[in-house]
Amino acid sequence: MPAACRWHVRLTIVEALLGLFPPFTLARIRRLALKACGIRSGRATFFWGLPKLTGPGPITSRLQIGSDCGFNDGCVFDLTAPITIGNHVSVGHEVRFLTAQRPGGVENAAPITIGDGVWLGARCTILGGVAVGAGTIVGAGVTVTTDVPPNTLMTGAKPVSLAKWR
Repeated sequence: MPAACRWHVRLTIVEALLGLFPPFTLARIRRLALKACGIRSGRATFFWGLPKLTGPGPITSRLQIGSDCGFNDGCVFDLTAPITIGNHVSVGHEVRFLTAQRPGGVENAAPITIGDGVWLGARCTILGGVAVGAGTIVGAGVTVTTDVPPNTLMTGAKPVSLAKWR
């Protein structure tokens, strides 16, 4: 059995076992189970509910998460390309990280980078090729299609600098 398939089997077993428990229990155990599947994550990171991981091949090697991060229930990671998440990142319910896009039937995959101290509101979507700068707040339901500078508030189409409030 190829190595990539073994990792998917491990993920399936983890999903089956931990899926039996309510989302807001066993947060640290979820991190340890995902780490055993090959996901790199720092200390004190927790998952309230298992994220959905999709993509071809060895997907767990394409996700790297820093320390002291929190992920709410229902997050989706499309790991066609790498996703790197910094330290002290808070991720709301049902946030989607979509590295692959298929305009006109042609697949384009690009990495996603999330800086330190970023807050991602519920149901926001981060598209491939995007870098979200450190200290940025992305409001609920916002779709991020271009790079966001550090210390920015994204609540719609026009970003606002947070520098004047600091």
